Amino acid sequence: MDYIFHETQANRLDPPQDISVACSSSCSSVCYSAYALAKSEKLEFIETDDSNFEGVRENNPVQDFSIEINAIREENKVLESSVAEVKAENSRVREKIDDINGTYAELSKELHSVKGQLVVERSRCSKLEAQIAELQKRLETSQSIEDEVQQLRRQKSMVDRNMEMAAAQTQGSGGVWRWIVGKTNT
Repeated sequence: MDYIFHETQANRLDPPQDISVACSSSCSSVCYSAYALAKSEKLEFIETDDSNFEGVRENNPVQDFSIEINAIREENKVLESSVAEVKAENSRVREKIDDINGTYAELSKELHSVKGQLVVERSRCSKLEAQIAELQKRLETSQSIEDEVQQLRRQKSMVDRNMEMAAAQTQGSGGVWRWIVGKTNT
């Protein structure tokens, strides 16, 4: 009969003296490890006559990992759906960014065009202001000419009146000859 693990009181208390220190320490290390493993997993050591025996059997029944596997699969599905949602959101955001970039490009072109039109309008405005200034000078000049014309008209009117008065006096008095003749007649 073969024993897989058999510990006796004699082996535990007095190790044989002819074993080297290294062999003794490795032996005790293996024993303590096997003991710790046996205590933590509740191993059962059995006698066997079979030389193909695999070793220690565990008292605990085989655990069913299907529950844990299903839980991990469910968690994986949730994570995959979250990833799909994030990808969809990223796609929507990319589309919005592309739309915004397109709008920005169009607005930039429009702004450039409007700036060009503004330069043209400023130039036109400057020309119009120069024309207005010239016309104002002409108007001021024409106003002074108009004043001169009015003054000349008044002077002419006065001269015409004076001539009419002089003519009326000449006709009413009979003239110089009449005066001369009239003096002689009186």
